[in-house]
Amino acid sequence: MTVRIGDITFSDWVSLPLQGGWSDTFVFRISAHSGLPPFSYICLVKHLARRLRRIRPNASIWIQLDSPGDWFRVELRRCLGELCLAYAITHAGIPVNHLDFSYGPDLYDSPVPPPLFLEENPPCVTPEELRILQVLGRIKKGDEQGIAILAGLSEETTCTLLNSLARKKITVHQINKRISRSKSRVPKMDSHPLWVNSSKGNSQALRSWGVPVRTSFRNRFEEHLPQIDTKHRRISRAGIAWLKAAWPYAEIWTGWSEVRIPDTYVVPDALAWGRIHGYETLIWLEVGDEHKSRKTIKDVTIKRLRKAHFLCKRTGARLVYVQLSPRWVLEAAGSVCRGLPQEVAVVLGGWRRFGKLPIVEWGQVTKWY
Repeated sequence: MTVRIGDITFSDWVSLPLQGGWSDTFVFRISAHSGLPPFSYICLVKHLARRLRRIRPNASIWIQLDSPGDWFRVELRRCLGELCLAYAITHAGIPVNHLDFSYGPDLYDSPVPPPLFLEENPPCVTPEELRILQVLGRIKKGDEQGIAILAGLSEETTCTLLNSLARKKITVHQINKRISRSKSRVPKMDSHPLWVNSSKGNSQALRSWGVPVRTSFRNRFEEHLPQIDTKHRRISRAGIAWLKAAWPYAEIWTGWSEVRIPDTYVVPDALAWGRIHGYETLIWLEVGDEHKSRKTIKDVTIKRLRKAHFLCKRTGARLVYVQLSPRWVLEAAGSVCRGLPQEVAVVLGGWRRFGKLPIVEWGQVTKWY
């Protein structure tokens, strides 16, 4: 049940019998399928921890993660580092023990009285509708195809749900102002209508992520927002569907377009996560680069591949680096992908052939263009 403490809420609360006493533990639930990568939760969890500490200095946080694999949990733990209070991260349904916490939580001699439990109102949207609101809450605006892919739904189902949400005034289909890099320029309009969340829709998405009212959560957005509705962005948002169509033998659990990753200035056009050949794997997807010189493409590919490998290496996941581009770009990029480690694969495919990619071979570069 939802609990309120001050002006923030948590998914639940429990006083845990741990070694030597009883805890005062607030539960924060995260789903890996809620439209956000683990990096987006870092500032939010730190913000909640600071506010909780001011009200209940001896409290602790238990993050319960609904996730098909381990990478999301390990990456979230790595990025959070040390908080101002003790916290633990476990998979949903897994009991927590004293050693799961970042450090020993403060304990009491007897069970702690519970905080205020809130009466939960029935949700006004279905779980599938909520996934659409969460996707739009991150990408700001998009067409039916891109929303469907990122939400993991069919395009037909997505169209039906978007129209249902529009009738409830939760989403809007309209021509919007283009997002500009400069506020001084006269804003231009999109060339055709796109779907956006209404303020009610954004509120639904934010509450589903555990964001308190009147709290900024801008780091959830895609990077490079002015590129929305360009060919480049449409391909990057379609990346998950492209991978699923190309590799039916792989499990592609989820993915995100234009992801800002802590500790690096390199932004993948899309990042997918799943299991390939039995190994938990991150798929780093890059699109285009046809506007760059061959030398720049080679230099950029070296940097991206190094950063992508570092991202995977720090959590033990394997890496598949995918480039979707014109042939001459793929030839330039492929020429610098030599001496790959056994846990890394590079896949090069033409961007005009949806769903066509060569098979993944660890330690090798495979091509199809």
